[in-house]
Amino acid sequence: MRNAVCILLILALSGCARVNTNVQSFSNLPETYAGKKVAVLGYPKEIDDSLEWKSYKPAFEKQFEKQGFIISDEKSADYIALVTYGIGEPKTSTHVGSIPQYGQTGGGTTYHSGSVSTYSGGYGSYSGSSYTMPTYGIVGSSTYSYNVTNYTRTVSVHLVDKATDKKVYEGKATSVGSCGLIGEVIDEIAEGIFQKFPAGSGRVVVEGKFDC
Repeated sequence: MRNAVCILLILALSGCARVNTNVQSFSNLPETYAGKKVAVLGYPKEIDDSLEWKSYKPAFEKQFEKQGFIISDEKSADYIALVTYGIGEPKTSTHVGSIPQYGQTGGGTTYHSGSVSTYSGGYGSYSGSSYTMPTYGIVGSSTYSYNVTNYTRTVSVHLVDKATDKKVYEGKATSVGSCGLIGEVIDEIAEGIFQKFPAGSGRVVVEGKFDC
């Protein structure tokens, strides 16, 4: 059982090094969007006014800059980016694992005994031992059960053309993982969204450093 616990700890630590995100995005952006100004806001206003959003905002501004946008205030912007995020209630599931058991599969000391007879009616017995190099391998397995708790994290980004007041881009990221603090994975989820920008969809894996 101690071996099982060690394996689970290793898996947990390695899983906390990456964020798996499913991204879906649609775009009506013109090809000339690079160089345009964008203001990045939290939505709704309660989010935009929060200190939490102010700590997340640079991650999204950084991703927009990578796409060629210029970050500006709302008044002088060509586009308004509205970002919404949230995290669901924890969901726990039970899984069963198996640990192989290692042992000797062959070789070692072998004992021999028996009897012999001759044509003339003689009779005798013998005994002895022989030794060969032992071999080792899997001789069985043991099972164990463990619980896994996951959270569903979602982030949505909408881009509105300020001149026409029409939406020109929408992207949504859904990420399921063991980290229940969205602030610890928001950078990785934001990066995942923009890996598919402006009109790509699919699964994205982003390596990260965070404390879950």
